[in-house]
Amino acid sequence: MGIPDFSIINGRREMSNRLRVGLLAEHLTRVCVLFMLLMLSAVCQAQSPINLSSNMAGVGTRMNVFYLQDASQAYTFEQVQSEPLASHFAPLPNNKSNFGITGANYWLRIDLKNSGQEPLSWLLEVVHPNWDFVTFYRQGVAPQIGGDHIPFVERAVAAESNLYPVNTPAGAVQRIWVKLSYVQPGKAETQLLLWTPDAFSQHYANRYFVIGTFIGIGLLLVFSNFLIGYSTRLPEYKWYTLYIISAMLVLLTNTGLGYRYLWQEYHWFADFAPIIFAVLTLVLATQFTRCFLNTRESVVVDRLLQFLLVLGGLCVLCYLLGGRENALKLTLLYALLTVLFPLIGIWQYKKGRGDARFYVLGWSVWSLAVFIAVTRNVGLIPAEFSTNFSPPLGLCIEGVLLSLALADRINHLTQEKETAELQHIEHLQQEQVMLERLVSERTVELEKAMKHAELLAQTDSLTGVFNRRAFYEFSEREVSRAQRFNTSLAVVMIDLDMFKRVNDNYGHATGDMVLMAAINALQTIMRDVDIIGRIGGEEFAVLLPQTSLNDATELAERLRLALAQMEVSVGELTLNVTASFGVAAVDVANESLADSMHRADAALYRAKSHGRNRVEQADASEQVSNVGHLEKKA
Repeated sequence: MGIPDFSIINGRREMSNRLRVGLLAEHLTRVCVLFMLLMLSAVCQAQSPINLSSNMAGVGTRMNVFYLQDASQAYTFEQVQSEPLASHFAPLPNNKSNFGITGANYWLRIDLKNSGQEPLSWLLEVVHPNWDFVTFYRQGVAPQIGGDHIPFVERAVAAESNLYPVNTPAGAVQRIWVKLSYVQPGKAETQLLLWTPDAFSQHYANRYFVIGTFIGIGLLLVFSNFLIGYSTRLPEYKWYTLYIISAMLVLLTNTGLGYRYLWQEYHWFADFAPIIFAVLTLVLATQFTRCFLNTRESVVVDRLLQFLLVLGGLCVLCYLLGGRENALKLTLLYALLTVLFPLIGIWQYKKGRGDARFYVLGWSVWSLAVFIAVTRNVGLIPAEFSTNFSPPLGLCIEGVLLSLALADRINHLTQEKETAELQHIEHLQQEQVMLERLVSERTVELEKAMKHAELLAQTDSLTGVFNRRAFYEFSEREVSRAQRFNTSLAVVMIDLDMFKRVNDNYGHATGDMVLMAAINALQTIMRDVDIIGRIGGEEFAVLLPQTSLNDATELAERLRLALAQMEVSVGELTLNVTASFGVAAVDVANESLADSMHRADAALYRAKSHGRNRVEQADASEQVSNVGHLEKKA
């Protein structure tokens, strides 16, 4: 193997090193040039000026505005106009002027140029009216301070938004800084517009016309629904009226009119109004939905709506505890959840609530408007005329549709009322028929009860025949009938023989059985028209209609034989019983029933005195002496 040539190798190494050094120098040169370009662009940012003209009517500045965010709220004007902060200004991100909910300060810087041959007077407008402090700066000019924490009378131009009047000489270039800040976090909307005084005056008039139209429609809805609610006493109208009033207060707050005309001297309320009125509107809308759609029929849906009411209370509580940023975010969340309310209306409509269709239409429009407002407030869409006034426009459309829904609700309730009245009438008729049937049944039962009670009052409880009072009552009727038709009438007096011995020897229970057996034996022979009654302990009387004295005597004889042949068995004991009878014909023309019974009783006394178990007739001669006989018998 030969020895290598190191000179060739070393030459190649030297060439390689020179190439490397050359490449390194070239890269360093490029890096230096790039660094110088970056430094140059940072120091002298290419911020093209806005060309002013004599016909500016809301000229936008997004493409020409540079901003600086001051999260610590500590920057001064001297700091932001000099380095290093001056180089930190940057164009608006994606030309969006809305930075959402934040507590940072925002510095805006714009350059303006008057290319005309004459001086130009114009207005710079900060569109969002709810900034706490708005300060305009120009070099060599005293700063001008605005915002709703500054007395309104100190504003250079009496308008709801903050305006900065500027005079720009012919051919001059001006730089203006605007500082926007909150004491507590709020909506960071940084939109700037350029106006000539005449154009702004025309815009101001048109703006007032639009807002006045919305307020007028709202007041008309409030007045009409209040009257209808007062006359119908429907709670839906109460909640809806309060909801419209609250929504109009939200409109006044967002346009700055509320601060200018209502709470100008109350800076704390100017901070509180965007939250309290928004939350109040959402709470009243939720309560109206609960009442109108009757969500209490569904526990789950109603509990969800109640949760939203609690969420509204949390929004206010967060603000009162110093958490304004969290309160605003919770309010936006609440508003975003109300977008789902039309689903509740669809659910009720499918259940047969026809009046829910206008609610679905109205709240769908409102949901779209709320969605636009929420996305605008968080900076997802720009704040423009169309997005700023979509909520009040949606409110007006929704108000008309919900008024139709409420009118439809009245028709629905009227139909339900008529249906309920018809059902009530039918129910009353059915109840009346049922009541009449019950009354009829109760009347029959009462008549039966009365007859039964009357029968009990007229009947001897032991034997089942008439008692003394009932016997006389029914017998007097037969006497009257006999007098009227001139028919014969007889009376029979019956007295069981030696009955006292039965009671004394065998007991009253045995005596009672003997009495019942005797009555049964007598009634098997008597006619149905004959009247029998228990006059005393073992004494009975029988009135025989249309019966002569002889016929009555024959009947008495059959009765006597029946008793004499009767055997009464009480256990192992067998008893025989006899009776004495007295018969008298009733002289209905010349004597009373009592007189004839006295004569029959006298004949009964003779039957007992002649040996008992026999029948005796009474005659007319016994009328005088019968009282004495009765006394002796007793």
